Amino acid sequence: MNNVIPLQNSPERVSLLPIAPGVDFATALSLRRMATSTGDTPAYLLAPEVSALLFYMPDQRHHMLFATLWNTGMRIGEARMLTPESFDLDGVRPFVRILSEKVRARRGRP
Repeated sequence: MNNVIPLQNSPERVSLLPIAPGVDFATALSLRRMATSTGDTPAYLLAPEVSALLFYMPDQRHHMLFATLWNTGMRIGEARMLTPESFDLDGVRPFVRILSEKVRARRGRP
């Protein structure tokens, strides 16, 4: 019996997870390698990798925090300022009100 366990960050391993159906992970990996090869683009996680991280995150509070950061693009400082009133989940399209940490003064004449 030949049970080969795929490598940690391989397309085979990610495709075995019950996440991101229909995503061509091998193509996404090659595009990321191409984008980051020059060093101009910062390293980043692909959506299936984030889904895998969230899938295996045991603490529900951490899961909610990281899912909110990922889905909104907010920074950790902005997430720390969230209150229950920041979330509007009753509408047709739920959303989060994000108060920016950095409030810049207007430049120039008013």
